[in-house]
Order: sequence, then structure tokens, then C-alpha cells
Amino acid sequence: MDALFGTDGIRGTTEFTNEHRSRKLTPELALRIGQAVGYALTPTPGSSAATPGGGTGMGVRVRAFAIIGRDPRISGMMLESAITAGLLSQGMDVLHAGVVPTPAVAYLTRHLGASLGVVISASHNPVEDNGIKFFGPDGYKLDDALEDGIQSLVLDPARVFTPRDTRGLGRSRSAPELVEVYVDYLVHSWRGKQDLSGLRIVLECANGATSFVAPEAFRRLGAWVEVLSGNPDGFNINESYEYIEPRTLAARVVATGAHLGVAFDGDGDRVVLVDERGDIVDGDGILAVLARYFHAQGLLSAPAIVATPMSNFGLHETLRPLGIEVVEAKVGDKFVLERMRELGTVLGGEQSGHILILDRGQTTGDGIYTALVVAALMVDEADGSLSRLTAGIPRYPQAMVSLDAPRLSIPLTEVPEIRAILDGLRARAGEGAEVLLRYSGTEDKLRLSVRTPTNGDQRRLAEETHRALERIVAEVRRLAEKRR
Repeated sequence: MDALFGTDGIRGTTEFTNEHRSRKLTPELALRIGQAVGYALTPTPGSSAATPGGGTGMGVRVRAFAIIGRDPRISGMMLESAITAGLLSQGMDVLHAGVVPTPAVAYLTRHLGASLGVVISASHNPVEDNGIKFFGPDGYKLDDALEDGIQSLVLDPARVFTPRDTRGLGRSRSAPELVEVYVDYLVHSWRGKQDLSGLRIVLECANGATSFVAPEAFRRLGAWVEVLSGNPDGFNINESYEYIEPRTLAARVVATGAHLGVAFDGDGDRVVLVDERGDIVDGDGILAVLARYFHAQGLLSAPAIVATPMSNFGLHETLRPLGIEVVEAKVGDKFVLERMRELGTVLGGEQSGHILILDRGQTTGDGIYTALVVAALMVDEADGSLSRLTAGIPRYPQAMVSLDAPRLSIPLTEVPEIRAILDGLRARAGEGAEVLLRYSGTEDKLRLSVRTPTNGDQRRLAEETHRALERIVAEVRRLAEKRR
């Protein structure tokens, strides 16, 4: 088996007849992952296992404990049961938060002093996929060294995880009250001078983990809320694809005279907004609005934000006159966060809507928190108008296309035929254009993106990018077949 951890935890398919995905996320693998994590993080019998933040509500023992949350996809319960068994076998207690957004688990892990946070989710992936993400006691995702150690334990065929003696086994219990703890946190983190009374907001919840939490938080802050795709049945998560391009949401915002539309992905760590005119505000637009606000309030701890090579050149142009540098990290919120912590800045994110605001207890991308910060600026500074906040932010032609493709171990840009396709696309895109070809960190897809620094034909660029990627994928398939 290849490496377990990608850019956002462990991903795989739970559709076991699906031959397209290289990794099958089975109950057996989830059990072994739970055993390995429990073994790595739980003190050996006889050592002190005091847990900061109080006990777990499971008796008088104060022990290492984990908080597990999941999105509503049908396979989540199966994997949750398996990974719980692995953790319990190694002496770690478990609290089950139920269906909650990924950032809720990050917050609760830190807030309650848990030893570990576990999220069963494949984020924006289709229902056939699932995944496992881990957070440490500080609320941040596990560092590479710990992930490597866990991976070595899981993949070592000689490693046998012996359960603890009977009295050393962990206990688990359902903890639905933790959802309320997270909602309270969101409401109490409101930074507006006034609430959302009088504002009409449409939420697109992707039939995912935000389906209860997001409407509750916005309503408690006074908004009139309409919910789209807010009835998860285990199978319909992410089926609307509105979190990628919220066209239906935009039409509904305009039709109802709403002030704001908010689209989440399946686990709630990403968000894309729609203004009152139906215009889409992606992660770049959100970053521009937040960076200007944080700068004006003296809250930008370093004169920089972190983005990726996917960011629109308009973001750079907007912030340059303010003396704010846009530092680019590799694609993936994991790499954005690493660079933010190196620079000591509080703001970063991706065009896809992964926004990181490292204040008020935030340690990961949180779509609801981000939307509430922008909403606070709307009511305090723009009379409830998102379009006023985004006015003057330029956007230059840019395209990104994804297609299914086998993974090759060789650098694709070193293949002469592929390099020639990329060079041709770059030349046609115009002077200063940048072209990026990469594999997805969470799916078996190849992604090709192009961004330009000047005005041009957006549709033509998208069409040419798609044709170029089709040729590249054909070459990749030919090479993959040749290597069999």
C-alpha cells in the first residue's frame, strides 16, 4: 500500500467494488489506524495519564481521551465504530460528538483538553469516499513526524496491537451536548457592533455537517435564514456541487432579495459567498476583504497573508498598495497553515474557500466562522451589502480543470510531450501567465490551472485549458499502460 496520509488526512473509497480508487478505506484498515493512533498517544499502563481540562464524564478515572466527529455520509458510522474499537483497545476513552463540522472537532479538542480529535469525513469528495483526519491537543492537525510514525505502525505487517488488560480498556459514550458547545462558541465569537437582525441569508449546506450548526448560529445572531441542501440522508452529501460554483444559490439570493448567500462543503471547512446581486465571492475575494479589515484594525500581526499559486493576481494587486504581501505556499490548507505559522500572520487561505483566521481559538479552516466574520463587516461597515465590501477588487482571467487520471511516480513536467503541451498553453495565455499542473492531494485527479495578470477572454482560456488537460491525461494514460 502507498502512503496513508495525503494533504488532508487519510482518504479512500468505501465503495469496495470501485477499482478507480487505489485505496479502499475498509473497517479493517480503520480499526488498525485506531489501534496505531491509540498505541502512539496513550501512556503505557502504570504511567500518569492526567488529561488537562478535566475528566471525560466516564467515571473517576482521568485518562487520555479522544473526541470523534463525522459528516453525515453513510459510511461514517461504520468507520467511526472501527476506529473507536481501535482506540478503546489501547486504553483511550472516546467521546462521540456525532455529526459536526470538521472545525468543531478542532475547537472541542483544544477547548476540552482532549488528547486527540478525530474527524470521519471526505470533505468535498463524493459519498463513495470517506476519510480520517486527526487533530492534536492544541487543535492543530498532527505534524508530519507524528503522521509518519502512525503510518509506519499501520503499514508494518509485523506489528501486532495487543489490547490492554480488561481494566485498562477505554470507554466511550455519546456526547451530543458538544454540538451545543460549538454553536455557543460561534455565537460568542461574533465581532460585530450590531447583530444580523433585518438581514436575510440563504445557506447552502451541501447536505453535510453544517446542516444544523450553521442555521442555528445565524438565527441566534438575528438573521432570517433559508436553508438549501440541509437535509442529509447519508447519501446526498455534496451532490449539489454548489460549494464549487453556487449558481443555484446565487439565483435564490437574487430571487428572494437576500443580503447574503453562503455555500459550505460537506464538512464545513470551506466556504464561498454570494453577494446581494448574485455575484460569487470566492476565497480570494474573502481574503481581500478580511486582509483590508485586519490591516485597518491593526490586527494583521505581520504585514502579509498566505495564499497559493491558485490565487488570482487581482488579490495581489488589491493588497500591494496597503503594504500587505501575498506569500504563496503549496496548494493545500496544510501548507498554507505551515507558512502562516512560520511568518506569524493570522490570515491565509485558498481560492477554493479554505480560509484560516488564527484568532479567537481558531486553528483550522472554519467555513461558518469565516462567514460570520464577513457578515459582521457587512453590517458594521457596508450597511448589509457584501458588494460594497468587495468593490474595486480586480479579477483577471483564470482557469482550473480537473480530470480523472492514473498517478505516475515520475514528475510529469519532465515528460517532453507534456512539457510541450504546457509551454504551448502558457504562450497562448499571454505574457506573464503562470501554468500549474498537479495531482489532487485528496482525489485521483490531475488538475491544470492557468492564471494571467491582465484582462482577457475568460471563456477562451477555460476552453484551451480543458483541451490541454485532455491531451495531458491521454499521455499519462499511455505512459501508465506502458509501465504495466
